[in-house]
Amino acid sequence: MERTIYIVSLIVTALINFGMAAKLLYGTQKYAAFPVYRRTRILTILWLVIFAVGYILHAIFQFRYHWPAISTAMTTSYFHIGAICFSWGYTSLLNPNYLTRKIMIRDVAIYLLGLVAYWTTALTWKTEPFYTTMATSIFFLYCAYGTVVFYKTYNLVSIRMIKIANGNMSNFVHWLQLCCDLIILCGIGGVALTGIFPHAIWPYILLCWLSPVMYGYIVYSLENYGSVVEDATKATHKVMA
Repeated sequence: MERTIYIVSLIVTALINFGMAAKLLYGTQKYAAFPVYRRTRILTILWLVIFAVGYILHAIFQFRYHWPAISTAMTTSYFHIGAICFSWGYTSLLNPNYLTRKIMIRDVAIYLLGLVAYWTTALTWKTEPFYTTMATSIFFLYCAYGTVVFYKTYNLVSIRMIKIANGNMSNFVHWLQLCCDLIILCGIGGVALTGIFPHAIWPYILLCWLSPVMYGYIVYSLENYGSVVEDATKATHKVMA
């Protein structure tokens, strides 16, 4: 029964993710004049789809039951992509000049290093949680750095944006903080669960049913951001000029 609930939860969550990605994709093209916001939407679509594919792979192969280290490696791999999309997308909404070629090369290099560590550890030490923890520390360190950069940027520009914006920016900046709080909580918490409970199933079932709520709020709010995108774009460029 537990296994059935686990599989159904993964598949349903994956389908919801695909639906939210389709919703964002449908309205993305009309924001071609706002490349930073458009890129954030595309990056959000990317991680929603990748997470959905990851959930389906978990449901098909069920590594959590017979090879937890592989399941952890898989989870960390796509959560790391989510962390990159967060860094590139949401930090850029506050600082349009943030995403440079140097940062992109750095983040891709760290991700490739992480992939090697996650999967080498899983394939070499099948049941050694210590080595798995050492490997996933790459993900946690990257998330910690990205979190510091985001909140440093947020604290630098949020109040100034509200003061100089032509429209009402308070809803935007508070939305952005809450969305990023949820992304960070889910990202770090999801991978932490795989390390703390490598053989347990119910924590992942709970995470499956909580994630659409969090992701849904992010997608809903990102859609609503379109109503203030012109004022927000002007404000961020003024602040960072």
